[in-house]
Amino acid sequence: MGLFDFLNPEKRRTQKTMRILKNLLESRFPKGDKDINAAANELLYILNNRISLDEAQEIVRLSTGISRISRDFTKERLRRHLAGYCLHHFTDSQVKEFHRYLNVLNDAMMIHGRSPSEIRRMGDLYVW
Repeated sequence: MGLFDFLNPEKRRTQKTMRILKNLLESRFPKGDKDINAAANELLYILNNRISLDEAQEIVRLSTGISRISRDFTKERLRRHLAGYCLHHFTDSQVKEFHRYLNVLNDAMMIHGRSPSEIRRMGDLYVW
């Protein structure tokens, strides 16, 4: 069966895609569930706990990906992304705050090597 799997180009593409997605997820959340939960909890805070933890985790997974791969990650770009599945949970000020948090995550991770679980909110500031 392994030989036939190797000869199946569709299965090879699917396996390659899954490896790429896994690597992307690990690069955004190097500490796994600890990082995902930290970012999801911050989103829950921003949204005043109006959604479930599972939904917050999914939004964080997808939104951190968009924030990293977009050349020009603006608040409007985030709004377009969220419009596809969850914008109804956000007010304008919450979109702005989530955009700010995602930018903080990107800066902390790319410049300072910090993961989401190492970032804390102190008043209106994020520190690591």
